[in-house]
Amino acid sequence: MNQHPQSALLALLCLSLAACASHRPRVPEAPIKAPTPPPHVIGRVSFVNEVQGFALIESSETPETGTQLQARSIAGQQTALLKVTPEKKHPFIIADILKGKPQTGDMVAQ
Repeated sequence: MNQHPQSALLALLCLSLAACASHRPRVPEAPIKAPTPPPHVIGRVSFVNEVQGFALIESSETPETGTQLQARSIAGQQTALLKVTPEKKHPFIIADILKGKPQTGDMVAQ
């Protein structure tokens, strides 16, 4: 008869520990972010004049003056930040180099 109360206490202790182990605090789920769309490629860098700080871009589009563009390497790394100038003669546009070092052949994205 003495073994039954001890067995009952042991079973109760095991059940309460199992219940505590299975109860985990709720961790709020991170909000799902919409995937970032790929950059809209409008052309390629044809020529770079580092001394005067501009790049000549061969483009299928004619973005408005003042539009900021990104020059990206073939690997997709941003190489420069550019700003479209008023000088345009289809299919070429000129952009001032605001930051970075664009290279001939870099993709240009809006």
